[in-house]
Amino acid sequence: MLCAISIALGYLIGSILPAYFFGRLYNLDIRRIGMRYAGTVNVYHTLGVLPAIPTAMYDLLKGVLAIFISQRLTSNFICAQLSGLAAIAGHVLPFYLGFRGGQGVACATGIMLYYLVHYLTGGGLFPYELGFLFAIVAIFTYITRQGELIGMIVLPLLCYTLFLHAPHDPHNPFLVAVVAYIIAVGVYNTVRRGLVKITDETLKRHWWRVAARPGALTFVVIYLHRTQRMALQLIGYVAAFFILLDIVRFIHRRTSMFLRERIKLLFKRTEYRKFSSMTVFLVAGFITLLVFPKPIAVAAFTYLIFGDIFGKLFGLTFGRHKIRDKTLEGTLAYWGGALICAYVLYNTLHISPLLLGIGATSAAVTELLSFNVDDNFTVPIVSGTLMRVIDMFVG
Repeated sequence: MLCAISIALGYLIGSILPAYFFGRLYNLDIRRIGMRYAGTVNVYHTLGVLPAIPTAMYDLLKGVLAIFISQRLTSNFICAQLSGLAAIAGHVLPFYLGFRGGQGVACATGIMLYYLVHYLTGGGLFPYELGFLFAIVAIFTYITRQGELIGMIVLPLLCYTLFLHAPHDPHNPFLVAVVAYIIAVGVYNTVRRGLVKITDETLKRHWWRVAARPGALTFVVIYLHRTQRMALQLIGYVAAFFILLDIVRFIHRRTSMFLRERIKLLFKRTEYRKFSSMTVFLVAGFITLLVFPKPIAVAAFTYLIFGDIFGKLFGLTFGRHKIRDKTLEGTLAYWGGALICAYVLYNTLHISPLLLGIGATSAAVTELLSFNVDDNFTVPIVSGTLMRVIDMFVG
């Protein structure tokens, strides 16, 4: 009974919406203007900073308040966390407003911050890891200036870190629930508000290439959990197919015309008379896995896979400062994506974080400076070589 009462109290605490009441002071329904929801951001843009401050404070703290009250009432851990989640539900679905309130992100964020304090004091999260996450936030804040996108990038990393160091912490499932909700709202806002708009016709036509890139992780996984030979055989067969396809279309005009006219999505116009970037990518991956030691080969190839995805998507969407045919924002996104890979690989490979960081940085710089050479080839070769040389003479 006490548990049910505390959850109900959590819902009631969450259903108190300062944004709505401040709007009423101005004879406005905050849910019908601006962003059309009762939240801090809408109050700030609609009513100004003064009402936004107390709105933000209460919305951030209401979930934690619900947890504290439940702990006093019941001393039941699960019940207390459910009360916090009920506060989010109360914010989103207030009974006295026809179950139409705010988005609950501030309330969920407050609960997440409360959990972070627990992890920091309990050894589940180290300050240097928190510093790395802040660095990633800073990089993508400069690039996008969109909180929803930043959350979708950083929050999964946060959960990965916490589960790595505290896999049996009882807060974990509730943290996942809160983070999943924040990300879901971020995805919804991104789609609804059109935060990601790619106007580049080449990428719009050949979007499947970017979507297929993560599939190359198959080669990495086989290398890590099976053998180098098996990974090389698989990537070698796939590369041989694309090499043969390129050669045939070079020497057989009818095949070339068929591919251009009937299967336009397969090759870019710039690839009609040269090897496709798919072929170069696979050949570079084969060489990388063949010549470098396993940790360095995996890192260099992974930087190419995900760095290119981040660089293309963010560079073409948010690029503002041109550097010849590239953008500063695209290069920073490439670097950020490679650093994220380095962070994850550090806990998988027996290799120093400094070496991984140098490899990630060199991958981004190489991509930027590869003006007349396909960066699908130069990135893994240059970053792998640099890591190998440093490892030999310093490591």
